[in-house]
Amino acid sequence: MYLFEKITRDDNDIFDSWLKCKNINKWLGGIDDWYKYFDFVDSNPDYFLIKFLFENKIIGVIGLEFGEQTENIILIMVNPEEQNKGHGKKILSLFLRQINKIIKRDIKCIHAYVDPNNIASKRCFKSCGFEYMGLDDEDMEEYICNL
Repeated sequence: MYLFEKITRDDNDIFDSWLKCKNINKWLGGIDDWYKYFDFVDSNPDYFLIKFLFENKIIGVIGLEFGEQTENIILIMVNPEEQNKGHGKKILSLFLRQINKIIKRDIKCIHAYVDPNNIASKRCFKSCGFEYMGLDDEDMEEYICNL
């Protein structure tokens, strides 16, 4: 069973170690120090981080940015030891089904921006109901999910 909780500073060692994995780091372009990233998110009401646990082990994290018009998934990260086991799809699906309970806001639409070379992320978003919308100004693929 998957559980979700808000990330705390006590979790930072785990996520910082994940950033050292090439398979994660290459897709997270601007995050090279999880502690700084966490402090930024924790002090900014327009950002939200949630961790997912499976069998009492942190399996992944999803980050969300709240905008004036839309919400954007800015981060999905799965424990490097647990990748390619379907956890990304399961945590994203659970997040979307329970997003209003988790975030405590009335969210109707989510955007995600994915590097065109990140095949696993594109598959994950598509399998969870996101529609491909095209390339944005930074040549990232935009996906939208209406809830």
